[in-house]
Amino acid sequence: MKKIIFILIVTISLTGCFWDDDDFEIEKSATISQTPANLEALNSKYDDYNSDIGYIKDRRIVFSSNRNSKGHDFDLVYKNLVFTEDPETKVITIEVYEYETPHYWEKIFRNINTSGNEFGPNHTGSGGESLFMYSTENNSKHDIQFLNLSAWYTAEYNDFDTIPKTIPKINEYDNDLYPTLSTDKKNLIFCSDRNDNVFNIYNAAFNGEITTESLVNGDIHSIEKINALSSSGDDKCPFIGEDNMMVFTSNREGGFGGYDLWYSFYQSGQWTEPVNFGSEINTSKDEFRPITFKMFGRNLMIFSSNRSGGLGGFDLYAVEYEIN
Repeated sequence: MKKIIFILIVTISLTGCFWDDDDFEIEKSATISQTPANLEALNSKYDDYNSDIGYIKDRRIVFSSNRNSKGHDFDLVYKNLVFTEDPETKVITIEVYEYETPHYWEKIFRNINTSGNEFGPNHTGSGGESLFMYSTENNSKHDIQFLNLSAWYTAEYNDFDTIPKTIPKINEYDNDLYPTLSTDKKNLIFCSDRNDNVFNIYNAAFNGEITTESLVNGDIHSIEKINALSSSGDDKCPFIGEDNMMVFTSNREGGFGGYDLWYSFYQSGQWTEPVNFGSEINTSKDEFRPITFKMFGRNLMIFSSNRSGGLGGFDLYAVEYEIN
């Protein structure tokens, strides 16, 4: 019998309802290996990318898709995941639970999704709070916004605040997207085309651990480009996972064509020289918005790509990776 890391009780407690076996269907999505696998059960004939599985890995994935608009504007959409590991072969499988989007996510999406584009969801814990960040199109530019979802995990989760909040100072210039927090939760890293004709990766250093209050008040003492990660090309989609490792996408020189996935470590107060993930993961097409996480003690990554063999446009892929 497969070992299941997520249990049904978690979702029952969050949604406040119970299902019969006929209420949902499990559809096998992919077997994960060191060769990228298309997550077919998540993808559509449209563009599906910019995913996030949440810092508590609570059986859900949120990602950007233009399926609702049939190829036009991007919204954030929700699916339910189960990761399993075969105890004998150690093969990891991702499955998708098909049932209605929980009402609290519907409530969130009604305020998050607009007539513009929503990109780069990131659900993280900081300052004792559950923060959900993303980028939204506002007056022809992209701004970073967030929600405090801490009330999800209390008996009053129906009453949590669903009004997105903006972050002063960060959103004052040009396009700002793809927020992620440093391991110590005192820095918000994002990409922006401020002051340049290309996108670079920036660090907003806060005066303490990041909370709703410090975000709303813009309690930031500096915003600086991370020169160690920047190039003459576009450097985008930073994501910091475990082990002080950042992954991002770039069309800089030294890649395999289009946008490639790169990684760097934060060591001795600075980011190391970025390293390309190699031809086992990157292709001559575009690889975009990587996220990394550990599952069953293994290093896993979900990213998007418009490589050949997909269902259409950008698709979501999963892979187990090794680094030196």
